[in-house]
Order: sequence, then C-alpha cells, then structure tokens
Amino acid sequence: MKKKLVILFDEYPFEPGEYSFVRSELKKLLECFDVHIISVSPSTEQKMPLDERITLHHCMREFGIKEKFKAFIGFLCSSYGVGECMKILKSGQDVAGRFYDAVVYYAMAGQMRSYVKRNRLITGGELVYSYWFNADCLAFLMEKKRYPNLRVISRIHGYDLYDERNPHNRQPFREYMDKTVDRLFFVADAGMEYYLSHWGKREMVGKKYIAAPIGTADSGSAQKNWFRGRREPFHVVSCSHVIPLKRVPLIIEGLARIKDIRIRWTHFGTGSHYEETVKYAEKLLGDKENISYEMTGFVPVEEIMRFYGENCIDCFLTTSSTEGSPVSVQEAMSFGIPVIATAVGELPNMIDGSGILLPENPQAQDVSGALTRFYHMSDEETVKMHVNARVLWEQKYNADENAEKFVRMLKEIN
Repeated sequence: MKKKLVILFDEYPFEPGEYSFVRSELKKLLECFDVHIISVSPSTEQKMPLDERITLHHCMREFGIKEKFKAFIGFLCSSYGVGECMKILKSGQDVAGRFYDAVVYYAMAGQMRSYVKRNRLITGGELVYSYWFNADCLAFLMEKKRYPNLRVISRIHGYDLYDERNPHNRQPFREYMDKTVDRLFFVADAGMEYYLSHWGKREMVGKKYIAAPIGTADSGSAQKNWFRGRREPFHVVSCSHVIPLKRVPLIIEGLARIKDIRIRWTHFGTGSHYEETVKYAEKLLGDKENISYEMTGFVPVEEIMRFYGENCIDCFLTTSSTEGSPVSVQEAMSFGIPVIATAVGELPNMIDGSGILLPENPQAQDVSGALTRFYHMSDEETVKMHVNARVLWEQKYNADENAEKFVRMLKEIN
C-alpha cells in the first residue's frame, strides 16, 4: 500500500501558474505515493489537467469581519501569537504592519487547519509536502503537536523566503517554522545561503536543508539553438511579467542607446505595467530604424518553447531586481541560448560561462554595453556560450532528472 502524500498548492489545478513547475514531479510522485492535493486557489474553474489518480481537495478561504475578528482574538490568546508579538516588539521596526501580517498569516493557517480537521484529511502517518513555505505549511506544522508522527516538508522559493519580498520586510512565524519543519528544499543555492544567514543552522545543511532545483522540461533537445554564424538582425528575447521588479523599461532604455547594430527584440509576458511599458517602448524605439521589437503580451509556455525552437535567438536578457532560480532562464538555456542577466539571486551561478552578468542595479549603458559586447564576440566565443548554456541546463536544470532525485529523497523520510 502506497504512503499517503498530501501536497499543498496555492493555485494548481485551478490556475496555470504552478503547473509547468510541478508536472514532471507529479508524474514521479504518483509512481510511489497515494497523492492528495489541497489547493487554496480562490478560483472555482479547474483550468489545468489533473491525473485521475490524484484526490483533489479545495480549501476556499473566507475573510469577512467575523473571520478577521475571530483570528485576531485567537492570535492574541495563543502561544504562537504571543511569541510572534514578542519578536515583533523586540525588533522595534514597523510594528503595526508586521503585527497585521502575522495576524493574517495566523488566520490563513487557522482556516487551513479547520478545513483539514473538518474533512478528516490526516490521521498522523502522512507525509505533507508544501510547495511553498507559507501559511498553509504553518498549519500542518502546528498539527504536529497533535500528530507527532506527521512529517512536513516544504520547498522554498522567493516570495516565501526573502524578507524584502514582504511589504513589511519580515516573514511571519519563521523561527517556529524553521524549528518544526522536517526538511526544507531550496530551489537555489543563493536562497539557501540567504536562509542560513537569517534563520538556519549551517550544521544542518544536507540533512534538514537540501538544495533541490526544480528545472524545466527538455523542450530544447530536438532543436538546440546553436550559433549559426554572425547574422543580422541580432535577436534578443526576454520573458517575464511586466511589473516593477522585472525592470522591463531598462531593456528598452538599453536598446535605445544602440545605434550601429540591427537588433530584433521579442518580449513575452504581460502584467500590471504592460500598457504603459508598451507606450514607453514606442516612445523610445518607435523611430529607431535599427531596432524592431514586439511585446507579445501573454503567450502560453508551449508556444514560447516552439518559438525558441523555430527561431535563431542570439541571447536571452533579464534585468530583474530580484530572483530565485528563474524558470524563464532555465527554459532558454535548454535551447542553448546564452543569457545576459543581473547578478541577483541564483543567476550568477546559473549563467557561469554561458552569458554575461550585469550589476545588481544596472544602468541603461550597462545593458547596451553587454549587448554590444556580445554582438562583437568572436564566433568561437559565441559558440562556446551557446554550448555551455545547454550543458549547464543538462547538469542542473533537467526537470525529469531532478524530479527523480527529489522523489528518492521523499521516499527516505520516515
């Protein structure tokens, strides 16, 4: 009889966000476990495929006045809440904002605990795998008091890791969660280093804290984007949400400075600042005869992969201000596409020998300089970068191989 594995997702299978990251993993997990998924998506329409062997549970949260008041009182009367209050007061920083964050976090965990109890989803012998180190994970960590044999593990990425990704620069309940979680799997070495410098114990690396990149599907195996000789236009691709932390306008400003190279720029992705960024591109690039560009908006990942395979792409460009181990970069590397990227998160390790690093906070001239430098590289240097991109992907970011390693580690947890 297979062991019961409960997986916690924010969106899957109701929204597409997590699906591309977890599909390889789910196939492997189903071979070894009786898989149950709890999703907290506010959506009611199931948009993504779900294997018939998976049992789906949908925890729909409610946050009316009654729920908020109940959570507030419960927080103040619990040992968890008192402990958080003491830490927040001791820090002396943004006390009101951090107190509010902690109450909301506690409320979300409380609603998950109520849902699990009401539906009798655990008996104590299960393995719980939280895809994010968040309030849902906290709910099951709290349940370990009642069920000592319950094992809870979690991945940790970006928004659930970095203090600065929280509006009030603090991750709630982090000390308690660190003490209680059985295993913590980091998608990037840089993320683990950040965690260790804030909460973790270095002697637990390899035991409790484990590097476990997710990777991407091998979409590029049939059509690697090897360098085919110098040609124009020089084709640059970027792929990200169009939001402030991705700094897409910086790409536009960098391109606007280039006068003597014919460049084609393709950007995949939309977001809260998409419309104004399109207007900004028209303002800076619209009259430049040497620059052609297309901002596509949302495009399904399958179509992006097809585009990478069918077009000659010289480099992938990202100017993000913060990153973990970006999937968009891994996908490009699987096609042998070199990368120009800011030196943030895991990116310096990801593109070692297969691209060019920008400063953490580059200026437009840094972007234009990197593109110009790449364009003027010798054929030998360029071929080497294309080959290295694919080799690095094969070594670290092959989703199928990484999924097999991850499942083996889960099977060893008693």
